[in-house]
Amino acid sequence: MKYTWIFDLDNTLHDAQKNIFPIINKKINRYISEVVKINNEEAEELRQKYWEKYGATLEGLIKHHKINPTEFLEKTHTIENFSELVVPMPNLIKVLSLIKGQKILYTNAPRNYTKKVLKACQIEDFFDGIFSIEDSDFIAKPNLNSMKLFVAQYKIKKAYFVDDVKENLETAKQFGISTIWLTNEASNHAYIDKKISKLSDLITN
Repeated sequence: MKYTWIFDLDNTLHDAQKNIFPIINKKINRYISEVVKINNEEAEELRQKYWEKYGATLEGLIKHHKINPTEFLEKTHTIENFSELVVPMPNLIKVLSLIKGQKILYTNAPRNYTKKVLKACQIEDFFDGIFSIEDSDFIAKPNLNSMKLFVAQYKIKKAYFVDDVKENLETAKQFGISTIWLTNEASNHAYIDKKISKLSDLITN
């Protein structure tokens, strides 16, 4: 049986931290400030709190403030000159070309945003499926229910999962998925099968 390759998107396939995330975070802070009626500093704290607790700020806002998720995603993930801001990971196309087997994207990002990133990176043709935050009913990784929905939809049996967030991999390990952590952290965890410091390590190590 061939292995399926599961990839996270942000900070795995492209460097979202460089340009994209600072813009999105400001938009989220502004949205929280307007909806929850708090100042920007408090909005920043709440954004971080929900991200750390749920894996995505959106999930916390739905649970505690009953916001409209579609409106939230539209307002926070619509970015001008988007393609110019996307920074693909080094050797991205080469890595995806050399890895054989089905490839699926599993992300907490919205579908439209995800498609724009793939297009900007010129890698949309490498993926056999996209599982976005909409597909999990706005339940984010590392929530067990999100992973259950993902595994069921794609009938995952044997798979590798590449992600930069270790908590997402911890959940994946419970489903028998082999975990690959993209990180520069020195720490080790029992649920991590392999650590890589850059994406190209997938084809050289």
